[in-house]
Amino acid sequence: MEKLSTWRFGKKKNLLVLFMILLLFSLTLPLSHASSNEEILKYKIRSPMVSRVTHEITIINEGAFPAENLNVWIPIIKNETPYHFVLIESITSSRPYGNFENDSSNNTYIFWKIDRISPGKLLKVKIEYSILSFHVQYLINADIVGEYSKESRLYRNYTESEKFIESDDPIIMETAKSIAGDETNPHILALKIADFVSKNLAYVAQDKERGAVWALEHGEGDCSEFSYLFTALCRACGIPARVKAGVAFHSNAEETSFGHMWAEYFLPNYGWIPIDLTWNQICYQDSLHFSLLHSFPIRYPYDTVFIECSAPFKASIRLYQTIKISPGSIADFEGFTLARLTYDVISKAETMESLNFIATLMGARVFTPQDYADLEAAIEEFDLMIQQSLETDDLGRIQQANLQIEHIISLSEGVIFKCGIMLALIVLIMILIAYALGLRRRRIEGESTF
Repeated sequence: MEKLSTWRFGKKKNLLVLFMILLLFSLTLPLSHASSNEEILKYKIRSPMVSRVTHEITIINEGAFPAENLNVWIPIIKNETPYHFVLIESITSSRPYGNFENDSSNNTYIFWKIDRISPGKLLKVKIEYSILSFHVQYLINADIVGEYSKESRLYRNYTESEKFIESDDPIIMETAKSIAGDETNPHILALKIADFVSKNLAYVAQDKERGAVWALEHGEGDCSEFSYLFTALCRACGIPARVKAGVAFHSNAEETSFGHMWAEYFLPNYGWIPIDLTWNQICYQDSLHFSLLHSFPIRYPYDTVFIECSAPFKASIRLYQTIKISPGSIADFEGFTLARLTYDVISKAETMESLNFIATLMGARVFTPQDYADLEAAIEEFDLMIQQSLETDDLGRIQQANLQIEHIISLSEGVIFKCGIMLALIVLIMILIAYALGLRRRRIEGESTF
């Protein structure tokens, strides 16, 4: 009789353990649901950050001869969807500047035309920006990447060989073929190329631009060579790719005198995908990367300042620069309605995701599967609204997103409440079962004494 009671207790205990294992396992399962919107959710943005960025440039003639007929171009940070909104707060210069100029690669420059800089004289420039930036995570489904239009200007421009990106060099082509194998999906192939470059290049700072072939042959390079090699290998595989140049920081209270390079590859249905192999950011870009050049300029090299001049014996023109970042204020964007509303809405996303995480942890997939499916669908719809508002400058969509996130927070709180009730009931049932089993055991033990 006592043996039978022990077996029943063990069986019920095992059932409870099994239930808890199944509950925990369910937390790791993805919940599929059909989106009510046919548009692809390409990315989500989080963690808004407002910064002040100050770029100071000094161009000085350190030689014994005057520099004449100087042309100076300084590329500027611009609005770039979905990474950052930008306001130029001020431009101060020791010499008057001319117009803003654009090139065919969608880069914008401030231009100076200077007749003469005498020995010891200089040009000082200070550009101050307010920047609202975001962490951007791309959500790429390789199965729905579209087909390239190989006759398009974009495809032709970004799959051809050029200086430093020698995609038609035999060693680059042979390496690309080896990496690709039988893979034809451009996203999967780009990730294979990224993995190859990361594993086969060691980070070593260089004193000049080396290019993709040099990097592959020597197995080393800095951010430039990592970017050149990745881009060249992509192009050799028929994937449009480009190098971006700008500045990147590790925090929003920092100063540097160096620029930075990373890369992008193009996927139909998704657009340009960021990849920074020296910072280990793949299909992701943090809020502290700011691009000055979106692609290789037709006329100028990759750099933060371009100078042309003529002088006898080549006057010694030297360039010094500092780029400083510090915390900013959203008040700077008071007149920029889309930026301010986006900041307000995305600031609430952390609360939204925290509540969703708690709901998941409490077993919402098991206890309230339909509510949880509605919650997941609502979050996806929210991110689609943000995506649409940024890509079309649609204030209406960002206002809808604000209402949507309030709905999501309310829905999350309801799901958490229901899960809390279910968990409380389970705990109560377990306590009652344990109590009943304890009473039964004591009764059996009492009977066995007679």
